[in-house]
Amino acid sequence: MNKKKIIIIGAIVILIVAIIAILTMYFMKRAKYVYDIEMISNVEYNIIKIDNRVGVIDGDGNVIIEPNYDVIQIPNPSKPVFICMANYNTDTQEYETKVLNDKKEQILTGYESVQAIPAETTADGIPFEKTVVKYKKDGKYGLVSLDGKEITDAIYDDISAVKYKEGMLLVKQEDKYGVININGVQVIKADYDNIAVDNYYDVNTKYQRTGFIVCKTEENGYRYGYIDYKGDKILDTKYTEIERVSEIENEDNIYLIAYKDGQAGLLKNKTTILDYEYEEITYNAYNDVFVIQRNGKQGVVDRKGNIKIEPKYTNLSFGGVYISVEEDGNSKIIDINGNEVTDGYIYKMPTMDGAHSIVYGEDEVYKIIDNSGNVVVDKDYTYIEEIDNNRYIVASYNNNGIIDLTGKSLVDLKYSSIFKLDNTELIQANISSTNTISLINKNMEVVATMDEAGVEVKNNYVRLFSETENKYFDYSGKELSAQEVFPNNKLYAKKINDKWGFVDKEGVVKVQNEYEMVTEFNEYGFAGVKKEGKWGVINENGEIVQEPTYELEIVSPKFIGKYYRADEAYGSNYYTNVSKTTKETDGESE
Repeated sequence: MNKKKIIIIGAIVILIVAIIAILTMYFMKRAKYVYDIEMISNVEYNIIKIDNRVGVIDGDGNVIIEPNYDVIQIPNPSKPVFICMANYNTDTQEYETKVLNDKKEQILTGYESVQAIPAETTADGIPFEKTVVKYKKDGKYGLVSLDGKEITDAIYDDISAVKYKEGMLLVKQEDKYGVININGVQVIKADYDNIAVDNYYDVNTKYQRTGFIVCKTEENGYRYGYIDYKGDKILDTKYTEIERVSEIENEDNIYLIAYKDGQAGLLKNKTTILDYEYEEITYNAYNDVFVIQRNGKQGVVDRKGNIKIEPKYTNLSFGGVYISVEEDGNSKIIDINGNEVTDGYIYKMPTMDGAHSIVYGEDEVYKIIDNSGNVVVDKDYTYIEEIDNNRYIVASYNNNGIIDLTGKSLVDLKYSSIFKLDNTELIQANISSTNTISLINKNMEVVATMDEAGVEVKNNYVRLFSETENKYFDYSGKELSAQEVFPNNKLYAKKINDKWGFVDKEGVVKVQNEYEMVTEFNEYGFAGVKKEGKWGVINENGEIVQEPTYELEIVSPKFIGKYYRADEAYGSNYYTNVSKTTKETDGESE
């Protein structure tokens, strides 16, 4: 082989090795922040509580684990892994722990203890990390999967969830904290005295892009730095305080307000936009500007750090696009560019059409004006808020209604409150004295009104309910039948002659109308039935599972077999068959 060919082959080999190295580094780095979060759609196992002891039931209401324990953790309620705790030791502050499956066989053995990892703000509401638990061996903690695969060695002093960041875990080693993910990959080395999240959130990625504010203790006090969600260090730990501007939704450009020796500056990623010469910097999201304060005087800058209003005012406060300020003891109104405003208004909020504004003056009355300053709506309203294009919620003291741009009433001025139902086209209007709720569609038509009522917005419908009524609507306000909402059910609630029973899909009565109220069948195949003020249960075949014996103040109780769901403090829930009056409230399952 000649020398030229050897050189070419060598160059190719070097190139291939370089490509492999680059790809390896890329995938190793990506492994820090790319991991699968299991979403639970079917809860197969639930806690039961009887006489202050807990156990487990399945979706048919069968007791899987007898209620003989002080605490049971179900890290993933779609899988039969139950961490059972009893006999609390006050000296060690630990329970005797064992892990059982649905056959009551002990699993995940060989450890001093196994614990679920509580997590906050999970996407599906399950209060634990769902794929891993922590085990203890020789006084140290490690991670193990629910099927028994050890993910990390027992090398940590503690493992806990990172608040508001599902899938990330805070680990402690030799009194220092770091972060790993649920695959055991190190994201942040255990080198810090404290680690907190920056509270960034957007609707698409949830908390996945949330970064970390890290802290070290120096001789002169705490010093903070910043690490992004990928584990890349953005700022060294040399700041006395760091705050992310979480209202700016941009994962590539992170805006940070940081303090050095008590003076605030503004950064975009690693680039300093404003030097550390301000007493305070705050963000105004509506106008997308920062308020700066120096020597007790306030001004305004844009995202690039350009000064729009010199820091020469006191008591600076926003009223929409207007700003109220004081200078040398004199008050005035200026706009976002610092120009004095003399139209007599102290608040101005442009409307969606760009041709009008909601204004508020010293006469304490809200009005709508056009861009020429002509008053379009002037009826002594004490509040005006645009609800959609050229439709406005208005208030006259304690009465609320809806008008259009001409001032014409679209919804009567008689409600205690009016607001848009999130993620729907519907408006909810309330009369508090009678707890009356009306649902109003985008055509400003009242589609339903119910006294002593409640509302639930579910994944594909809206439910309006009371102790004697139950109605369903799509997001536009079209009333739906129970068959449309629950197409997989065999039987459906129906009111006949002021009594409730159940019919099949053809409308044939299968459960006689003898009840004061009923619920629809839930995902477990059970429905509640109420007679003489007491609740009982039937199954999807219309058979009695539990005679009406429960005295409950729950409007729509949920049942699994003979057990009903109750709520404890702090949001935890369980099922029980204790027949006593409760003051808890609950809604139907999706």
